[in-house]
Formats: sequence, C-alpha cells, structure tokens
Amino acid sequence: MRRIVSKLLALIVAAPQAASAMAADRPALQCLPIGETRQLISDRRLGDPFALMQAASVAAHAEPINARLCREHEELVYEISLLRRDGRVVRIYLDAATGQPHAGHKDH
Repeated sequence: MRRIVSKLLALIVAAPQAASAMAADRPALQCLPIGETRQLISDRRLGDPFALMQAASVAAHAEPINARLCREHEELVYEISLLRRDGRVVRIYLDAATGQPHAGHKDH
C-alpha cells in the first residue's frame, strides 16, 4: 500500500510537466463537470463509465483511477486513467456512445 501511495505522490509532482508535454501531442479535450456528465449519460444513453473503466482495468492489468466524460469537437469521449504495476499512469480513450476505442486518440 505504501508503495502505491509513494508512486501516486511522485505522479502528482510530475503531472504538470507531463501534462504540458502531452497537450502538444493531441487535441485538447474539454472534460465536463459531474452534473453535466450525469445529465448527458442519461439523455444520450451513453455507456456506463464505471463498467467501461472496470473492463479497461481488467484488459490492461492495471488499477482503475478515474473516468471522465470529455468533449472533443462534437464527440463525447471517456478518458479512463489506469495505474499500471510499474507505477505508470496510462490513459485510454473510449467513444462514450459505443464504448469502443476512440479513433482520434492513441492510448497514453
């Protein structure tokens, strides 16, 4: 447990630098607040973010950290964050309507 906490703290410290480097590599996503996320999931019958996060976690052999609904242009995309055993955080992007990998993003 302490090992995981130590790795998470290291990631938090390194996150601002990594975020700016990654931002140059892909188009900016506008992640939505929880209230708007709930409304869109209900209105548009989007995939269940928790089920998609769990499935991604199992497939990647990683611990689930977070799932966020984001808008990229007119598309809705789930950004799933997972913590691998080596301490690396990976992000998987899924089409919110279909649950399939989003064509506009590579996994990071």
